Amino acid sequence: MIHSRASQTVILSAAMSLVAVPQALSYGTCKVSGRVTDAETRPLKNVEVDLWEKDGELSLTTRTNRRGEFEFEHEPCGSCFLEVTAPVKTGLSQAIIEDVPGDDSRSYLVSLKQGFCVRGRVTSRGKPLKGIIVKVYSKEHKEDKKERTHGGGAILTGRGGEFRIVLTPGEKTVVFINTRYKDVVHRREASLKVVKDITLADVELPVIERRQ
Repeated sequence: MIHSRASQTVILSAAMSLVAVPQALSYGTCKVSGRVTDAETRPLKNVEVDLWEKDGELSLTTRTNRRGEFEFEHEPCGSCFLEVTAPVKTGLSQAIIEDVPGDDSRSYLVSLKQGFCVRGRVTSRGKPLKGIIVKVYSKEHKEDKKERTHGGGAILTGRGGEFRIVLTPGEKTVVFINTRYKDVVHRREASLKVVKDITLADVELPVIERRQ
């Protein structure tokens, strides 16, 4: 059964407003839509928008059109989150919108901030690791809603183990999560201070020591 909810408005920061409004529903489906702009409210086209289920499984992905608009239609599910990623050349940082209702329709307005590009590579025993999840959190992630939205991001490493992500300035926690390689540790965490564009030294994930 689909339940329609009252309109809600939440102001996250001067640079980003998140407006939730009811949308017309097709039977058995929900819509998540919105518009992406820069700080001057100019629409941003070709911005990647991903809708993730809360457990980290990627549900849907799309890109904004020339008016900065995007839309997903999906079956009702649990709580989701949106990840908004502009092309690296724009210099705009990622934004993440958490706790998107999966059983109702919502529309969002996202204004992206300027940031710095962080590049790196993940390896094990000197060999590149593809498909490692790189998650970044602001140090103030838990206490500040603005930081939860703009302070971090997420990306998968490519074929050569490389990654690049645009982040807002500040103190960050970077978590490397391995779900593909059985003989490599599952998780590694590191601290990072973002003050400029930077290329990190290779991040080495140790091999799991097996008991004889």
